[in-house]
Amino acid sequence: MLKKIVIAGSAAAVILGAGTAALAASGPSSSPAPSSSSSTSAGTGAKAKAAHGKRSELKRALHATWVTRDGKASTTYVTHDAIRGEVTAVSATSITVKAADNVSQTYTLNSSTKVHSRADGKGKAGTISELMSGDKVLVAGTGTSTLTATQVLDATK
Repeated sequence: MLKKIVIAGSAAAVILGAGTAALAASGPSSSPAPSSSSSTSAGTGAKAKAAHGKRSELKRALHATWVTRDGKASTTYVTHDAIRGEVTAVSATSITVKAADNVSQTYTLNSSTKVHSRADGKGKAGTISELMSGDKVLVAGTGTSTLTATQVLDATK
């Protein structure tokens, strides 16, 4: 089960965090957002444009919640959560992140939480003790009333 959670958290980090380091470093863009609509012409090109538009939306996502099955044939479900923003509080057992739209979420940290940093555009393993208030991060985790972080990507380092 933990392996599935880590994989799902990693997938969330990839989906929501594509370009996180660049976006976190550059801040909000003043250019208009790309349109997610596709052209009216039929065929593969229109579908590709529509899919690209949705990926662009995901790259700009500030926070999200989604539910997956807990295994291929399972009848139970796992609620996943992710947020991208600035660390406002961090300790050995929790992290609070505030997104650009002022939504704030607190996640429990534990020995299973994986921390990665984006040093010079390359990912490297990190530790919870390296996280600081003001860091730009993406946190992915699971839970409903209490969120537990499975992945923390520090885009500041």
